[in-house]
Amino acid sequence: MSLISLVGAGKDYGIRTLFSDLELQVGARERLGLIGPNGAGKSTLLRVLAGHDPLDRGERRCSSKLNVVLLDQEPDLDPTRTVLEEVFAAGGERLALLREHEELSLALAADPASDTLLARLSSCNHRMDSCNAWDLERDCREVLERLGIGGASDLLGRRVGELSGGNRRRVALAAALVAQPEVLLLDEPTNHLDAEGVEWLQGWLDRFAGALVLVTHDRYLLDRVTRRIVAVERGEARPYEGNYATYLERRAEEEASEQASAAKFRGSLRRELAWLRQGPKARSTKQKARLQRIEAMREAPARQAKGQVSLTSTARRIGKQAITAEGLCVAVPASPPGRDASGPRTGRPEGPAEPPEEAPQPGPDHPGPRLLLRDFSYDFSPEDRVGIIGPNGVGKSSLLQVIAGRREPSAGTLELGSTVKLAYFDQHSEVLLADRAQRKVIDVVQEAASRVEVDGVDLSASQLLERFLFPPAQQHQPVAKLSGGERRRLHLCRLLIEAPNVLLLDEPTNDLDVHTLGVLEDFLEDFRGCVVVVSHDRWFLDRTVDRLFCFRDGQLERFEGNYSTYLERQQAAAGRPAGGAARTGSAAARADTAASAPGPEGLAPSSNNPPTTKPTPPRRRSFKENRELESIERDLPLWEERRSKLERSLANPSGGDYGQLETLTHELADLVERIHSAEERWLELSERPN
Repeated sequence: MSLISLVGAGKDYGIRTLFSDLELQVGARERLGLIGPNGAGKSTLLRVLAGHDPLDRGERRCSSKLNVVLLDQEPDLDPTRTVLEEVFAAGGERLALLREHEELSLALAADPASDTLLARLSSCNHRMDSCNAWDLERDCREVLERLGIGGASDLLGRRVGELSGGNRRRVALAAALVAQPEVLLLDEPTNHLDAEGVEWLQGWLDRFAGALVLVTHDRYLLDRVTRRIVAVERGEARPYEGNYATYLERRAEEEASEQASAAKFRGSLRRELAWLRQGPKARSTKQKARLQRIEAMREAPARQAKGQVSLTSTARRIGKQAITAEGLCVAVPASPPGRDASGPRTGRPEGPAEPPEEAPQPGPDHPGPRLLLRDFSYDFSPEDRVGIIGPNGVGKSSLLQVIAGRREPSAGTLELGSTVKLAYFDQHSEVLLADRAQRKVIDVVQEAASRVEVDGVDLSASQLLERFLFPPAQQHQPVAKLSGGERRRLHLCRLLIEAPNVLLLDEPTNDLDVHTLGVLEDFLEDFRGCVVVVSHDRWFLDRTVDRLFCFRDGQLERFEGNYSTYLERQQAAAGRPAGGAARTGSAAARADTAASAPGPEGLAPSSNNPPTTKPTPPRRRSFKENRELESIERDLPLWEERRSKLERSLANPSGGDYGQLETLTHELADLVERIHSAEERWLELSERPN
């Protein structure tokens, strides 16, 4: 059954067609992934499916009562609500039932003899039980904690308007999950999540009962969750049955077929042209139809090549020393009351390096500095491929800022080699272009260099932009018209034209399309220099690094190998089967569900410190059980009163209506059984601590 249908749908963005004549159905239990280059229209298509953006042509069909929730890249949240209130407000049917139950309870308290209110309250209780409405608050807290809000970084009581951009995105994602809609539309849900959060989200989506349409750069998530792919590119939207691995296989077959067809066409054209070039006498006798066919073949436009980012190495020579860290310590001022203490803000640019501020004296309003990293020593070699992992807020980005010279270390030394040319691709690259929003795309690149030599070929800035999928017409548009992913790609182009030999990449996969990521991974394999990556993208880490440093208790633990190998060994040491990030070696390896994932970034407890057995404390009453206890205490007196009325009616029957007497007898028997069960349940619940 189709829940949402697009019929002959078309959408234009200025002079560019995003998609046209699109036929798309989202069915019950759908698992659909949207992929395509940045700016191709994936986010717009999601907003059209949600009914937020109108179509230029065609129509969108769905029931007016269909519950559709969209997680947008720029979520619209109420800044005056607290985090818990914002997520609780997304409770949908469960929240409506809780409010109905509260209203009925108040009305029944005012009119306890009302059989109508009692029946409505009983019906409401049954509906709440069927959809677990009692557990709404507990579910809100659990989802927020799994996504990194709550627990150690308890932000539940903070106003949404005070949060960083990354935390607002996580709150919006939590609200979308708690809503449990019939159709869930997610636009880059893994942005600002650490690896543990991504693995938990993957397990949640596996169990989700509704339809899902997903835009994500996380290829393990895309491969594991989706069962159908729609590729949005060059004004077309082409469906492929199967997951991401199946899509890759089909696309490879299609490209091979297209190349064979193009080669056959060129061969045919060469033969016809050779025939045409025979002497004038032969040409005069040629068939008119054949001449027309040759002319048509010559004038036929060549099939437009698929958009492909081309990254080729422009790195300059690097000496024997890249980066040397000795006893490095990194600390940040502890957030005073009212500030976000969950790590660097992700909603605005960090900006250029500034002189370190005078550290405030510790006190109730100015806590002492928070130590993120202590005593780190390592000599990064010129060909190192290093990944840095750990939960959000532990200091990964701060360490890169120290290496890039944007932040001073609190202790220790950091020395760069004399030939090092460093490029820092941070999380706010697209925001850093905001001050150039009205400048042309080509001007932004020419600021760095007007020409560059790539593999022995001298390229202009315009030619380099074409390799980054910016056609000449778009190169003269203002930066403000680019999508977030296109701005990231533009900033990457600007960095690489400077020919660095040390790359610092902070969450480089955010907002880049999967094809660009694949080309970037290929580029890093051939890059002649040192690469240091902070990422939660399991696929990207598996392809680009051969050594990991994991934040744990303020120190960096070294591990040889990529992320999948690391996770497998950690889980094997803990006696669990390998899960989470999938093994490498296939076009699209699967990532196992991690509903009960290990610690941050898959960390397992140290084998040298086995957990000690503690006495199990008595189980406390859950939120649902507290509400159940309150309901029993409120309902029991009403049931007892009804029982007394029934017993009096049966003791003093009026008239000879035996049918009514039988009905009352059955009602009394049912009521006595209900009272007995409620009393037993009351005794059980009242013995548990609150």
